[in-house]
Amino acid sequence: MQNIPKSRLVLYVMIAGVLPLFFVMVNYWSTQNTLDELDIMIENIENKVINYKKQQGKNIAVINHYRDADHFYIDKYLETLNFLEPEIEALQKIVNHKNFTGDVNITKRMDFLTGSGNSMIFTEGVVQSYPLYQETTESLTHSIEVNVNDIKKILARVEGVNVGPYKPGPNRPQLIVMDFKIDKKQQPNENEIYQLNMKLLKREYM
Repeated sequence: MQNIPKSRLVLYVMIAGVLPLFFVMVNYWSTQNTLDELDIMIENIENKVINYKKQQGKNIAVINHYRDADHFYIDKYLETLNFLEPEIEALQKIVNHKNFTGDVNITKRMDFLTGSGNSMIFTEGVVQSYPLYQETTESLTHSIEVNVNDIKKILARVEGVNVGPYKPGPNRPQLIVMDFKIDKKQQPNENEIYQLNMKLLKREYM
C-alpha cells in the first residue's frame, strides 16, 4: 500500500466506495424487471380469468336457453309442414270439378304434393356425446319442392326467429344449418318453385 501513489490510492478508494452503490443499482434494476414481468403475468392471468368468466357466462346463458328444448321438435314442427299450398288448392279445385276427366298427370302431381314425396322427412346420423351436450346430424332423406313462402316458413322454425308472418315452434333445440341448397325449377307457368335440400345439426344440452 505504501508503494501506491496517493492519487491512485484515492482513485481506488473512490471506486471501492462506488462499487456497493453500483451493485445496489444493478440489484434494484434486476428486481424491478422481475416485478414488471410479474405484473405482466398477473395482468395476463386476470385477463384470461375475465375472458373465461365471460365465455362461461355465455355458455351458461345458452344452456339455460335450451335446457327445456323439445327432443321431438323436428318431428312436430318441421316434418308436419305442408308445401306449395296454392298449387294444391288449385289442383283440388280441378279434381273436384264435375267435368274433371281424371288426367293422370294431375292426379300424380296431387298425390306427390299431398303425400310423403314432398314432405320433410329427416334421418338421424350418429349421436356425438359431450360433457354438456349431445349433437345429432339431421339430413333430409330427399329434396322437396317449395315456394318462397315455404322457405320463409322453414327458416322461421329452424332459426327460431319470426320471418314475415311465420313464427318458430316452442321449445326449439339449438339447430345449426350445415347445408342449405336451393335450385330453381323450370316451370311452364309463372309459379316459382325451388328444389330444396338441407342438413341440420341438432344440439341438445344435458
